[in-house]
Amino acid sequence: MFSRLKPAALLSILFASHTYAQSNLEPVVVTATRQATKISDTLADVTVIDREEIEKASGTTTLDLLARQPGIQISNNGGAGKASSIFIRGAEARHTLLLIDGVPIGSATTGSPSLGDLPLSQIERIEIVRGPTSAVYGSDAIGGVIQVFTRRGEGPLRGDAFAGYGTYNTQEYAAGLSGGNELISGSFRMAHQSTDGFNVAADPARYNTANGSLPNPDKDGYRQTSFTGNVAVRPAKGHELGVTAYSVSGKNFYDGGGANVFAYADVNNTVYSAYSRNQWHDNWTSTLRYGRTEDSSTNFSPAQSLFETVQNQWSFENQIRLPYGNLLLGYEYLTQEVNSSTAYTVSARHVSSPFLGYNVKFGNHNMQLAARHDNNTQFGAKNTGNFAYGYQLTDKIAAHLAIGTAFKAPTFNQLYFPGFGNANLKPEEALNREIGITWKTPGHRVGLVYFDNKITDLIGGFPVVNINKATITGTTLSYAGAWGPISINAGIDLMEPRDASTGNKLPRRADQQGNLSISYSTGRYNLGSEILAVGQRFDNAANTRNLPGYALINVYAQYQLNSALRLEARINNLLDKNYETAWAYAQPGLNAFVGIRYTPK
Repeated sequence: MFSRLKPAALLSILFASHTYAQSNLEPVVVTATRQATKISDTLADVTVIDREEIEKASGTTTLDLLARQPGIQISNNGGAGKASSIFIRGAEARHTLLLIDGVPIGSATTGSPSLGDLPLSQIERIEIVRGPTSAVYGSDAIGGVIQVFTRRGEGPLRGDAFAGYGTYNTQEYAAGLSGGNELISGSFRMAHQSTDGFNVAADPARYNTANGSLPNPDKDGYRQTSFTGNVAVRPAKGHELGVTAYSVSGKNFYDGGGANVFAYADVNNTVYSAYSRNQWHDNWTSTLRYGRTEDSSTNFSPAQSLFETVQNQWSFENQIRLPYGNLLLGYEYLTQEVNSSTAYTVSARHVSSPFLGYNVKFGNHNMQLAARHDNNTQFGAKNTGNFAYGYQLTDKIAAHLAIGTAFKAPTFNQLYFPGFGNANLKPEEALNREIGITWKTPGHRVGLVYFDNKITDLIGGFPVVNINKATITGTTLSYAGAWGPISINAGIDLMEPRDASTGNKLPRRADQQGNLSISYSTGRYNLGSEILAVGQRFDNAANTRNLPGYALINVYAQYQLNSALRLEARINNLLDKNYETAWAYAQPGLNAFVGIRYTPK
């Protein structure tokens, strides 16, 4: 359906929404430069998802919520908890860096973040930065960065809770306790969710072709238990000590090993961190942080296999306010260790990384610079940099241009997996150039960005080698705002993610995608609808397995029963669209979810 829509039609959908928009929000973001910056002053393509929007998404997954954001496409092997990939601006899934409360987490064997396992109930805010960001964070950030901030405590001590039930025997329960004052604050939360799921095999014959084994004709469910906790103490003005914890344990049921095999995987993700933030002078604040993450998957299908990544990171940042602009000076030391039932010839590496950044505004001019040096024990050193310049054309219109480099270190699978790896691999590298313009008035924000990202030394083949190149060009047009009780978010992505040597489309990425969200709030009611339209794609590099375009419509409603209780309902895939984001893997049909939320004011 979507693949037949013309760009002009897409533009008319977006601009038809403009007349309803007005919003006075001005979020502050930290992910783009590691320095707190108003979103209007950030010379990057950024989206902020706040807690209000996250609660509207109850009855879906974090991956579903991300899929409705500009510049992001996803693939999924059959619903909640299943293997998933996220593509920012058409880059590979392994080109996305995931941070949880400032600490990187992901698998060093596959190289991809575990985005499909993030529980919405534990998230306060999500910041998305589209475009290469290695000069700020090092390896992985060729496509962009997603940072998740878990929920924090403030104000009087209070509890909150949520319970919901939906199609496929989907159940969700969450409860938390939080509060804080000038001296101490904290938050502790637990959540559990489960679903019976459905048979992920859209078609047994095609599934057999894709996986080499017949599917098990059962439901492929998922269940997950999560915990987050944090405590911050402020013994003196300008000084804060804190600890954070994030833990998710899940059991994912899938088809594997034959039609009569009961296959499942135990998945565990944890993030622990401790930090000291100290304002030593009016113009100097430092943050010392230690973070430890574990990404583990134990598969039973029927033989047992383990893949676990343990990362330890020390970071020291200094924010220095100068007479002109703000300076960032920092250093990171990262160790990665792989524990596995597979014998890797090398199972550990470490990276040391000094970095700096500088942001300055003077008159109508805005400039942001970043540089970083990563010294990896596997392949040596890599330098990356980023330069962005913005100019305020009028009081409503601003333009910017940027150029930046990025890289992705080879994964342990690519380097050392028996019979597959190549220890002589080089990092994948990227050069991105972009130009953008923003129109902003009280209540309206329209952004238009054109980018050209050239990626070299892409890893592919069997055994793997640095043979491929990719060129990804595209335009993202986005709008956010509200008019009275009506709020609107909309976006259009027109891209050409191409293999530079063959001209083929990169797998599972569409040339066109559009999203539109409209909500109406009045009195005790909040009503909304979401539309996601994705163009035609191919599942493989040879472009022989077709994935037709599709459009999804979701609707939701919230009703405030009293000052503390709210009833919530959602219907996803309203038209019961039959579609696939990965060849031969089914996606949920028409499904509904209802819940009740207790949040005392």
